[in-house]
Amino acid sequence: MAKRSNGEGTIFKRKDGYWCGSCYISINGIPKRKYVYGKTQKIVKEKLQEMQEATKNGEVTESSNMKLQDWMKEWLENYKRLVLKLTTYENYILYFDTHIYGTNLGNTPLNKITTTQLQAFYNDKLKNGRVDGKGGLSNRSVRYLHILISGALEQAYKNDLINKNVSKSVILPSKSQKEIHPLTPEEVQKLLNVARDDRLYPIILLETFSGLRKGEILGLHWNDIDFEGKKLYVRHSLCRVQDVKSDGERGSKLILMEPKTRKSQRSIPLNDIVITVLKKHKKDQSEEKMLNRDIYIDNNIVFAKENGDFINPRDLLRGFQKLLVQAGIEKKRFHDMRHTFASILLNEGESPKVIQELLGHSTITTTMDIYSHVIEETKINSIDKLTEKIMNS
Repeated sequence: MAKRSNGEGTIFKRKDGYWCGSCYISINGIPKRKYVYGKTQKIVKEKLQEMQEATKNGEVTESSNMKLQDWMKEWLENYKRLVLKLTTYENYILYFDTHIYGTNLGNTPLNKITTTQLQAFYNDKLKNGRVDGKGGLSNRSVRYLHILISGALEQAYKNDLINKNVSKSVILPSKSQKEIHPLTPEEVQKLLNVARDDRLYPIILLETFSGLRKGEILGLHWNDIDFEGKKLYVRHSLCRVQDVKSDGERGSKLILMEPKTRKSQRSIPLNDIVITVLKKHKKDQSEEKMLNRDIYIDNNIVFAKENGDFINPRDLLRGFQKLLVQAGIEKKRFHDMRHTFASILLNEGESPKVIQELLGHSTITTTMDIYSHVIEETKINSIDKLTEKIMNS
């Protein structure tokens, strides 16, 4: 319900649980309505009071005269924080702090930024953008940086703070072709044989036949597994996020979040081999829970540590790579098992559309881009098969 007292403006709670406040302030003699946002009514009230105090002291000027970095702070806090996933928002903050804040571009007023200046900024980042001074950022990183800057300028344009979004005219570096390193079917068999008596065996087996993202497989609950229907449902993803403690010390923690896109929430069929192993794994986990009942954290997670807590994704990677060494396979990322799943299916003639659905890609374009070389090889094999069929008939 809207509340107003002592000229503090209007404060109300939004449907998403956040509070919003607004008031009229005078900018260059012209009254303009301004908005602030916060998690509590108290925070919003304080922000409104600060804004009104700044107005009395003549510290508030037309927003288009604001520096880009000051506008981006406001844009990130008031326009993006509430709509982005936490991990995405933290990436935005990291890129802003690392590459924009305190730079010549960051200190440029909104209405003074030009396409030429932006183009030079991106070009320089490609040559000298790394924080460690060892060269430039990748094409992908520069394109990601552009998403931030362009988004902030587009909102400024919509708010009538600038006459044009100059970022639309820059020429961006091409999308980098992602290089993938899948295992061969023979290597997968070697890995499974070596891992058979290892604690990670159920995870690796399930990954072999599902292609789940690392966070998705570590975020699986037992109620996501339908043993009778022989399928699993992707409903969560385990993510590492920034954690600021009460004393201000920064760290990180693992939390469960919804999958990255609507398409990521999906079901995947399970074969009898996986069903059998998961049933045994559930029985083993129940026994482990009893043994450690005094310290066990029951998160109902399919793949957990001995005390029931989440498995650290880094520990999964380390354990996976140790098994690769034992199997005599060159170093791979756990994510390469996902590529292996897709590549083998494509080589067996499976439709890219089916692969898209299984992997949870938001569009088939993503699937085609990532596996373009595999699809090209499949096309060649198809022509070879056709040739053999016709010529040997």
